[in-house]
Amino acid sequence: MIEKVGIVGVGHLASYLVEGLRTADPNLEVLLSSYLSDHAERLAVDFCATALPNNQSVAEKVDLVIVSTRPGDITAACEAISFHADQLVVSTAAGVCISDLEPVVSPATPIRAMPITCAAIGLSPTLLFPDEASARTLFELLGSVHVFKNEDQFAAASVITAYYGWVYELLDVVVDWTAAAGVPPDKARALVLETTRGATEMGLNRPQESLADLLDSLATPGGITRYGLEKIRDRNGFEAWLAALDAVADKMKPVT
Repeated sequence: MIEKVGIVGVGHLASYLVEGLRTADPNLEVLLSSYLSDHAERLAVDFCATALPNNQSVAEKVDLVIVSTRPGDITAACEAISFHADQLVVSTAAGVCISDLEPVVSPATPIRAMPITCAAIGLSPTLLFPDEASARTLFELLGSVHVFKNEDQFAAASVITAYYGWVYELLDVVVDWTAAAGVPPDKARALVLETTRGATEMGLNRPQESLADLLDSLATPGGITRYGLEKIRDRNGFEAWLAALDAVADKMKPVT
């Protein structure tokens, strides 16, 4: 069991990881590198973590290091750190393969993980490859963990982490429309968010039913659900979403 974890690259994602980890397990020690940023000190104060002056000082004190730098920075960041054998180095960098990580983290073991910001509230579906018990147990503190058999599967699933952000745009558009139609803004926001949560919870709680079947039960002939859905389909409303998924998948392919 991991009792102490280090985070290098303490930026946007790391903020949510620290909040989620310290909330889920107050006994877990979280060490943060304050290299090139004072953000780590603020997080340390807010969530009772420990800020250390540089990346190496963090890596020397833990058996599991999360490196959450930008994809273009991870190689240089890892090359500058001396890792030790039996250490796990978990990269959250999109599109950076295990084969890219191995030479820069050796003799440590590289792991890929893709949590999302709802890790802060324990609801992140985190992608993991390859399977490793300590890393899996750590990320289970932040929500569900989905282990993949190979990097092709991991890469395809990683696209959904981009979709997660797009959902906020869709929700915001619908909230604005609802408020513009005369619903008080606070009620419009709550109504849209609660309705969306209800749809996802219904799907999760009825795994024996396909999502298409759940939709069919709602989109009855002559009803408003089917009427609106036909308008979306007539305008190829879902094609843009599919095109965006394809574009992100292409962008995340490793350069050969």
